[in-house]
Amino acid sequence: MVNYKKIVKNLQKNYSDAAEAVIMDRSGKILYTTDDWNVKSDIKGVLSSWTSGHAQSVNMNGIRYSILQMEPERFIATNRKKKGHLIGAATPDGNILMVTHIKPKAKGWFHMAYPAVARAAAKISGPSSKSLKPKMEFKHKNEVEETFMEDYSVMGGATVSVAMEKPQVDPILKGHIEEFLEWVRNPQGLSNYISYYLEQDDQDKISKLAIIYRILNRMFQP
Repeated sequence: MVNYKKIVKNLQKNYSDAAEAVIMDRSGKILYTTDDWNVKSDIKGVLSSWTSGHAQSVNMNGIRYSILQMEPERFIATNRKKKGHLIGAATPDGNILMVTHIKPKAKGWFHMAYPAVARAAAKISGPSSKSLKPKMEFKHKNEVEETFMEDYSVMGGATVSVAMEKPQVDPILKGHIEEFLEWVRNPQGLSNYISYYLEQDDQDKISKLAIIYRILNRMFQP
């Protein structure tokens, strides 16, 4: 029998910014929740929004969160009035979901919280669940490279432009790169994501990472 309480406690120990958590199945049945988080009446609404793929916000425990990312295996939302964030992760087989409330002042939460929650969710169904995960179709190498190169031209809505006479770096683009460097340096950032997907044997993500590595390697070779 799965010890949900122990899994949540380990999550909070390894990632202290995870304040509260709830674990539920796809029908909305609560399997476990921390004592100080009353979200029973909100669960089905959150689940409906998550599975819809196009909701813009959810409410939990009287707080409204704007949805930033929403995929079958991942859910990320934030409160615009600085009351915290929501991170959701599905087990590898997709049958059980974990949603956590992240503290408002959590540093680097957008990059660090999901890998921590996803690791915890993976422990719910155990390593044997990998075989139940549907085979993912991933893009052809050229298509991935084209997508990656497109991100050079547009990042966060800011178009990269270089004047012929006097080259200048777009300050918004420079800010993105500085954030990226911070994410790379942080042991709970990019490396945490990569370690998680390696542990899960995620062929789609690993294939794309390998392509990006080759592109970066070629870019900076003398």
